Amino acid sequence: MVMNARGLNLAVYLAAIVTIAVAVNAIAAHPAFRWRADATKTRAYSLSEQTRNLLESIEGDWTIAVVLTTEGVDRALLRQIEQVLDRYDRVSPNISIVRIDPADPASLDTYEALLFRLRRSYAEPIAEYDAALDAGRETLGRFTVFLQQQARALVTVVRALPEQDAVRSQIEQLLGVISLRLEGVRQVEVELDRALIVDESRPLADYETARSILAVSMDTWADEFYKIVELFNGWRDDPATDMTVRRFAAAHREDYDGWVQELAGRADPLKQLPPLEFARIGRSLAAGETAIVFGPHGAAVIPPQQLFARLNLRRRGSDTVTFDQRFRGEQAISAAIRMLADGGEMPVVVLVHAQDESLLSRRAQNIDFMGSAEILRASRFDVREWIVPRSEKPGVPRDRVSVWVVVPPPIPERTTLTVSEAEYKLIDATRGLIADGEAVLLSLTPSALTRTGASDPWRTLTAPFGLTVDTTRTVFETARDDAGQVINQRVLQLSDYPPGSAIGSAVHGLQTVFDLPVVITLDEAVAPDVRRVVVLAVEPGGDRWLEPDWMLNPDSLDEPTADQRFDDPAPLVVTAERRNPVKSGDQRILVVGSGGWLLSYLADVVVPVGGDRMVLVNPGNFELLMAGITWLAGDDDRIASSPVSRQVARLEGVTESVQSLWRWVALAIMPGGCLALGIFVWTVRRQ
Repeated sequence: MVMNARGLNLAVYLAAIVTIAVAVNAIAAHPAFRWRADATKTRAYSLSEQTRNLLESIEGDWTIAVVLTTEGVDRALLRQIEQVLDRYDRVSPNISIVRIDPADPASLDTYEALLFRLRRSYAEPIAEYDAALDAGRETLGRFTVFLQQQARALVTVVRALPEQDAVRSQIEQLLGVISLRLEGVRQVEVELDRALIVDESRPLADYETARSILAVSMDTWADEFYKIVELFNGWRDDPATDMTVRRFAAAHREDYDGWVQELAGRADPLKQLPPLEFARIGRSLAAGETAIVFGPHGAAVIPPQQLFARLNLRRRGSDTVTFDQRFRGEQAISAAIRMLADGGEMPVVVLVHAQDESLLSRRAQNIDFMGSAEILRASRFDVREWIVPRSEKPGVPRDRVSVWVVVPPPIPERTTLTVSEAEYKLIDATRGLIADGEAVLLSLTPSALTRTGASDPWRTLTAPFGLTVDTTRTVFETARDDAGQVINQRVLQLSDYPPGSAIGSAVHGLQTVFDLPVVITLDEAVAPDVRRVVVLAVEPGGDRWLEPDWMLNPDSLDEPTADQRFDDPAPLVVTAERRNPVKSGDQRILVVGSGGWLLSYLADVVVPVGGDRMVLVNPGNFELLMAGITWLAGDDDRIASSPVSRQVARLEGVTESVQSLWRWVALAIMPGGCLALGIFVWTVRRQ
């Protein structure tokens, strides 16, 4: 009887435990009682502060539609994308997520609804494109008839001329041009049909391609006909030309001139049509995978390579480097939301330099702007380039905000005792940008000119803002190498940004590397409307000094003298504002005392962290660039830590005392607590 009672008690006890476990699990599964904490080193499962601020500011209904064929796609990549989408869904009640697999029949209705929504959202600009294209195609029809008539008329003129007539060969060449134009018109009509057709492989018409084909063709034909008009004028006015040719030229010259005007007139409105995001979305859908962000007033497509592919692929010798897609996916989605929230226009960033080759393509030793350009483009900035010795200042529409990033000559050129013509042109261009009231990011490097008694012309550029850059000396510091040997180095790695600036707050705690850093001095005599803020300064210390012989091998230098030491923080990054001398509002400039901090060889260095993932060694470089350009564009409310900065740990304030505390917790308190709990249980059971 006792055994049955014990068995019954045990059964009741187990049933109660199971009931409690099921109840707790059911309650925990409810969203209202669910709490998550991101304890990963990279904050990989959290949205950045910048994204959270953006989501708090948006209004209306937003949709993130992901079109992706899941078959054959890496599962780890799919999981990362799902994690990003899940975070958006949880953080903002304004955002809904739509997932579409074109290969899944169950998704067809959703896919058709997506296409219908796109066509409805862009109904007005599509109608504008249709009207311009229809007018152009009507012109093509009449142009074809004219060419056919002219071909027959020219054949008649050629037959009337003697074989030895010198003009006969010119007319035969003109007849060949007319025949080629007839074939060209037919080919243009075929290409237009191909661009505008809608089928299973292309769900949306490619209006921008059609517009470009028609506009370029008509412009080209107008130029050709202008030359023909000039030829007819010569025939008409030359007494030595056969009378048949002179009459033909006089009779048809105005017809050709009329077509010059009409073709150019039809091409101009086509070229003036605004860019159509609808066409870009259609091209991404035709590629088979994309993501589309819908806002209350439009939609934006996220390029597939920014969300699905391994963005920012790097090769270091035989090794392949990749970044975690979580961070780039968040950056791309947030950039699309921001663009739509701001009305569809993002600032134009113009890279200004005087080097022989483009900095927007991969160069030897990674001395290029590729990494920075990819980060900016992923955030929807319009990145352009101005190679000063080759071209005039590029035009930027007046309704677009522009930021000009000036890259100084490479260090080897700064070690010479002369200034090249190309460098002078770059200095003059930079001075002109500042005089024109443009927003400028100016990076400066040391110069060897002072050794000859000459003045460095770069130092004069910052004078209007009460800033003087000491390009005669570089900040050096002593450090230990991997072998533990003390070495002198002319590269600083800083992460402690002082409070007081929005840029510094966004970059604080992130390692930022500066090569050959030079000190910026805030002049005492400055115009009353100028405001300056030190974003980052080099703290003084026994291991740092100002080195005038910065060109020498660091390890061959003598012990620094007392005069080379500095007692006050040395400004390295400074922002300045003044009343704009040309435009309304204020003019802003950001001065950085380093030349290579924004180039790939410093900013885009990565290290492996396991699992085929890489993280940036110096995330502060990209973060400083992003925050600086955002500030220069006048978008202060958008300055915050971006997704890029979360590719590294953000643990701060881990002092020796904190480490000692946790060491005792791990080695003594936790084992001792377990032992004490065991003794307590043993004692209770004995009693």
